[in-house]
Amino acid sequence: MKRFLKKNFLVLFISILAFVFYANIVNSLMLHIVFKPLIVISLLVYLFMLDGHKERAVAFAIAGLLLSLLGDILLIFQGENPLFFIGGLISFLIAHIFYIFYYLRSSATMAVKRLKGKSIFILMMIIYGVVFCLLLYNNLGSLKVPVFLYTTVLIGMNVFALNRYGKVSDISFKLIMTGAVCFALSDSLLAINKFLLPIPLAGVWILGSYAAAQYFITQGVLSKK
Repeated sequence: MKRFLKKNFLVLFISILAFVFYANIVNSLMLHIVFKPLIVISLLVYLFMLDGHKERAVAFAIAGLLLSLLGDILLIFQGENPLFFIGGLISFLIAHIFYIFYYLRSSATMAVKRLKGKSIFILMMIIYGVVFCLLLYNNLGSLKVPVFLYTTVLIGMNVFALNRYGKVSDISFKLIMTGAVCFALSDSLLAINKFLLPIPLAGVWILGSYAAAQYFITQGVLSKK
């Protein structure tokens, strides 16, 4: 079973994502309730089936996935009450903090090699965060502080993912760094679509980049083992 899951998980994951896309396109709340949580649930099952949970630091990554699952469920109902969006925002903010803890605990060694252009990337992320918040500022209303705080934590998550370079295997670094960037893309698209201007097929782009983020982070956790 373990070997089968390892060989076929990507096909299963893409199949789940296809159902989530369909639910979004037909705007079916029931299909969203059924399939959207399966994105993270399938990754948790995959992580445990491949014994990725046995390293102590992975508890932080698992907490990040569980809080992401809670955020997914809350955001399904954001159209019913604005409080569901705020709850989802808080859930993902805490999830990012747990991911940061995982990045720190899983790479608690001296770097054996340095990344060229690291300072430039960090500067670009900070500039991006500032410009992004300025663009949304007039449309955020009472959510200004929560969104600014969330953006800060999201940038921090990318910076700490970058900081793993040279402290873990190249494949683990690349997978988790890709996941962190995909998370920033997904959250940016969500915020632009909600607060600035509508994006064609927004749900597909947001969910696609979000699923990629969680998939690459989970694979990065497994690659660390």
